Amino acid sequence: MITLETRIYCHPPIPLADISPLEMLILTNALECSETEEGLVLFTDFGPTNPVRVARGELIAAFRTSTQDAEDPLNIFIADRVLALQPAGCNTGEEDAMIDIDLSQFPWQFVVQGIVARSADLCEVTVIQWMNHPSQRLESFGASVSLITAKAIHHATSEDLLARFRLQDSALPPAASSAASPEADGALTGGAPSDPFTVKEIETALCIWEAMLYFRGLHQDGRPVPDNIARMSEVWDAIGWQAMRSHARQIVPFALDVHDDVFEDLEAEGLTFDFDFAPGFVETLLWSEDGTYREGEPEEFLADVMVAVRRRRQDVVARNTSNVNPASSQVDS
Repeated sequence: MITLETRIYCHPPIPLADISPLEMLILTNALECSETEEGLVLFTDFGPTNPVRVARGELIAAFRTSTQDAEDPLNIFIADRVLALQPAGCNTGEEDAMIDIDLSQFPWQFVVQGIVARSADLCEVTVIQWMNHPSQRLESFGASVSLITAKAIHHATSEDLLARFRLQDSALPPAASSAASPEADGALTGGAPSDPFTVKEIETALCIWEAMLYFRGLHQDGRPVPDNIARMSEVWDAIGWQAMRSHARQIVPFALDVHDDVFEDLEAEGLTFDFDFAPGFVETLLWSEDGTYREGEPEEFLADVMVAVRRRRQDVVARNTSNVNPASSQVDS
């Protein structure tokens, strides 16, 4: 098995005043970081660390001092997936005990997005990542770029970009006339109509697929899920992974139309596309081996999506309140 060397560099530096203690703890353990006059520079020459390993007392202290951001997705994630699973009381020895935080369902990029969403000055963070191996074999190197904004995390690998370039190139006219062809200019700027999927659509497909994987995992673990999610898992078992990926791709235009219709409500309530809308949308769909479909009139479906989105966020907050606060009180004592 080839062990790749992974290097990551992010720009611009993140203002220190925008970073909560909990975010600082996670980022500085997941990546190599350095503090400069401009802020925290995120980078690594070895690849991100997962799981993150921190002292229990250090995690609890960072969580408590970040309570002003209680509705931040990271706080909710840590409260629900980590602190809620810890014993209620502890002594000094237990405070020094190390805890592994699995970031596979909440990557460090999500932490950065939460900071960007709150910051008054930071509009975006760009991430450049490249991988290589001393063998330099074809399968041992590649690159990717990401743009993290308050609205979304846009991502493309070097293979994605090369595939787009090949599609655009195939639409160009013969070389003799390409210099004078307006179609060529359109292709170079990404405007060629032959490109089947935009970056926005690719991101949407990835968010939908991530939500599908999440719900399937819950069902396989025996956790309670809605009937239509159980049906999705049954369809998955019947038709296989490739067909399910195809279904995820096919519902992208519908998902974007629905998001456009509910965007103002999501924006007003501070709900995100990937963390809130995509799971709520997937949870509302009905499934068959031929694909997905909605039930009822369009207005009813939109209302059902928002109900699912709000219920999902309320469930997380409720678990946070019931599971973490009692534990915190006992730790204080």
